[in-house]
Amino acid sequence: MKKNLADIIENLYESKSTGLLTIIFASEKNLFKFYFKTGQIYYLSFGFKKGMQCLNEIISREPVSYNFIPQISVDITSNDIPSTEDIITTLRNMNKFINSEDPMSFHSSDFQKIKDVIKTALIRQIGPIGSKITEKYIAEKWIPANPPSKNDLLNLVNLLKEEIEDPISRKEFLNEVNKFIGGL
Repeated sequence: MKKNLADIIENLYESKSTGLLTIIFASEKNLFKFYFKTGQIYYLSFGFKKGMQCLNEIISREPVSYNFIPQISVDITSNDIPSTEDIITTLRNMNKFINSEDPMSFHSSDFQKIKDVIKTALIRQIGPIGSKITEKYIAEKWIPANPPSKNDLLNLVNLLKEEIEDPISRKEFLNEVNKFIGGL
């Protein structure tokens, strides 16, 4: 089933969501990222482009899939972007449709629990910095489906385990995560 990109953003706006919405475009390696705080878009990025430059990129591209990860944030803002309401109107006029989520995958509340387990396991091995590293990897390096599949979660764990230098600690991290999600 296809959804209008404007409807997806409007739902996040109306539900006052906080987190990261990523859009994957056909034949494009960069993710388009919308950062939300209580429903308002406060930062946009697409490859090396930031803010208003990004919106022009949507016109010529075909969205393939999307993913929303709650509670992800960055400490910077785009001062040159229009209001969230204006972005929704602009996207509605572009008439861009995107594949909606697969009901067989994890739901966002499930993902939040799994993310917490992964984050806690990493913190046990490398200390409090494990929390920031997990959030950074999710925001910048990890490209999951929407919602994340089990393979997506395994890919995240494989990325994070490289942050653990000690082989014994790395194995303990994998064992702890494996007890919760299995398949490692």
